[in-house]
Amino acid sequence: MKKDDTILIFQEPDLYFFPFYKDITFSPFGIPERSFRYLIYKALYILHIPYCSLFWGEWKNHIKDAKQVIIFDYGYQAGMETYIHKINPNCRVYLFFWNIITKERKNHLLFTDKASIYSTDKGCCQTYGFQYNHIFYPKEFYQPYSPQHQNKIFFIGHDKGRAAYIQKLCSFFQNCGLTCDIHVLSDSKNKIYRAALSDILTDKNLSYFEYCKSMKHCGILLDINQKGQTALTMRVLESIYFSKKLITNNKDIVNYDFYNENNIFLLPDKITRTTADKLKSFLKKPFLPYSEEILDLYDFEHWKKQFI
Repeated sequence: MKKDDTILIFQEPDLYFFPFYKDITFSPFGIPERSFRYLIYKALYILHIPYCSLFWGEWKNHIKDAKQVIIFDYGYQAGMETYIHKINPNCRVYLFFWNIITKERKNHLLFTDKASIYSTDKGCCQTYGFQYNHIFYPKEFYQPYSPQHQNKIFFIGHDKGRAAYIQKLCSFFQNCGLTCDIHVLSDSKNKIYRAALSDILTDKNLSYFEYCKSMKHCGILLDINQKGQTALTMRVLESIYFSKKLITNNKDIVNYDFYNENNIFLLPDKITRTTADKLKSFLKKPFLPYSEEILDLYDFEHWKKQFI
């Protein structure tokens, strides 16, 4: 399949690595989401009044020749798949969840083709009957292993109820001899909460280019899944494509084909003195570069073919 055979609809195409796929990635809307026109759209949408498609984005101009359209969960609007099939009956349309299902996010109930719903989370697939597909990463971003900064650990992410745990981990890592470049973004206005976590809280939200630049100066990435999440995160794939060691609490990581004990350390539920000994032993192990086969397997080109 050619690159332009696939169209991606993603809520914010400027985020993460999606600018690399700017020719095929489009916002759901052709209007700013903070505008009067968007309020009109939302009123039509809620009341199920026709003509909602008038407010949708530039992707409408590209679906006539597309072989497949993959709509990410936060980008989906009810009726998109019906609209696409009217213009291009042979086009395959998929809804792709790379976030876990929450009470606020139930787009799978609106999507008409239940067999064409995919998720990166194996738990969600089992619970809701979705198809599985892994998260992907651009192989073009690959960086070979460098022995520099091998004892520096990096994390920047939103709180999502994880900040207190991450702060405890930060103290643990420092006691094990690691330098921590760990920051958590929080919307909380609670002064007591912010004071208690002041060592790691930040209000500076980096662009993905800035994020990658900072990540290059660290030898280890920290990956902390949200409660109930089993899916691979971006940090896991960043560790693969940027040739970094990984420390994670995702127990399912041991079931993946790229897992090896030299590169990945699985945090136990409870941190003990034994955990510290094991981590220190892990830090001494040489990094084992990931094979070309693994790099190909989690690349965009492989990912998009898994929908067929």
